Amino acid sequence: MSERPPIQTILRERSSEILASWIVRFERSPLRFRRATKAATHTAQVAALVESLCVAAGSQLQPGSDATRELERSAAFLGAQFASEGATGYDIAALLLELREVVASLVGPEDAVALTRLFEWLTVVALDGFAASGLQSLREKVSDQLEVGTPVVELLPKVPAVFLVGAPTASVLDNLLSRAWMLAVGTGAPCLIIDCAGLAEVGERNFDAGYKEFLEQAEGSALQVLLSGARRPLRERTAAVTQEHGLALQHFDRVDSAVAHAVERAGYLLMRRT
Repeated sequence: MSERPPIQTILRERSSEILASWIVRFERSPLRFRRATKAATHTAQVAALVESLCVAAGSQLQPGSDATRELERSAAFLGAQFASEGATGYDIAALLLELREVVASLVGPEDAVALTRLFEWLTVVALDGFAASGLQSLREKVSDQLEVGTPVVELLPKVPAVFLVGAPTASVLDNLLSRAWMLAVGTGAPCLIIDCAGLAEVGERNFDAGYKEFLEQAEGSALQVLLSGARRPLRERTAAVTQEHGLALQHFDRVDSAVAHAVERAGYLLMRRT
C-alpha cells in the first residue's frame, strides 16, 4: 500500500477540493441551529485558515506553539467577526469542526489525531473571541445608552444638575460631568448638583477618575458642587479631592435638599404652602 503524502502536500494540492467539501458540510452541518450565516460569507476566511494550516504543518501541530500562532490569531479574529455579524457560537463550531472532518479524512490516522486536537483547540480560541467580542459590544452599547440617556438638565434657570445612574465607565462619567460643567458655565450657575443615588458600586469606583477630570476643568472657578445621595466612602473621597482643587463642596442625603439649596443660591425665594 502506498504511503500518504505529507499534510503540507495534501493541503497545498487539494485546497480547492477541501474548500468545496467544507462548503457542502458546513451548509448541512447538524451543529448549526439558527443557520444565521452562509458558507459563501466565510469562504475567504476558511481558505486563509487552510493556507495557515499548510504553513503550520511543516512543524508539529501542537496547540499553543509558535507554529500554530497564526492559526490561533485567525481563529480568534473569526470568532470576533461572527459576533459582529450576529452569528452564533454553533456556526463557529460548525465551521471549524466540519473543516477538521474534511482535512482529517485526507490524511493518515496519526495526523488525523493531531489535527483533531488542534481543531478542538482552535474552536475554543474562536469561541473565546466570540464571547469577548460580544461582551465588549454589549459594554459599548450600555456606555452609549448611559451617556445619551443620563439626565444633564437645567431644573430652573441657573440650577444645573446631573443624575448619575447605573455603572458608567470613567470615560462616560468624564463626558457627562463635562457636559454638566458646560451647562453650569453657560448659564452662570453658582452651583452644580451631582446626584449619585442611582450609581451602582462599580459606577462609584469609576466616579473618582471622571470627577478628577471635571475638577481640572472647574479649578479656580467659584462653582459650588452639591453632591447628593452619595454613600460615605464616595462622599469622603470626593470631599478630599474637591478641597485639593480649591472648590467648595456640600453633601446632601436627599436630592430635594440639594435642589432647595441650589435654588436659593440662584436667587429664587422658596415658600412652603401651609
